[in-house]
Amino acid sequence: MPLREVEEDKSTPELVGLPYFREFQTLHGYKPLFKYLGMKGEELIFEADVVDFGMLNLIISDAKLIAKVTEKTAIFGIVYTLTGLERFDATVCAMNQKDGVIEKITFDNKDKKNFGAAQTNFMKVIEDQK
Repeated sequence: MPLREVEEDKSTPELVGLPYFREFQTLHGYKPLFKYLGMKGEELIFEADVVDFGMLNLIISDAKLIAKVTEKTAIFGIVYTLTGLERFDATVCAMNQKDGVIEKITFDNKDKKNFGAAQTNFMKVIEDQK
C-alpha cells in the first residue's frame, strides 16, 4: 500500500494520531513512543513515557507525555512527579489540521481559545486511566 494511502487511513487510533506525532517530533526534536489508552468523549488519549531527564533526574522521578487527539486537533501535555512525590502537569503545544495541513500552536496561558482549562488538565487524564 502506498505511504499516502496509509497516512489517509484513519481505521485505527494510532493512524489518526500519526500525523500529529510526526509534527510533534519535528517541532520538538523528540520522538516519543505513544501508546493508545482509550477514548474520553471524542478524544483519543495517548501516553508516552519520558525516560531521559538528564540532570533533572535529581528532581523529577517520573514523567508521562499525554496526547489528546481528534481527526482535526491534538493537544500535548506532560504530567510529571517530583522526587518529593508532588505531581504537576504542563501544556506543551496544540495542533489544528485544516485541508491536510497541520498548524502548530505554541502554548500561551493567555490563549483561552486554543488552551482552555478543560483541554489542558492532563493530570485528570492520568487519574481517569487508573
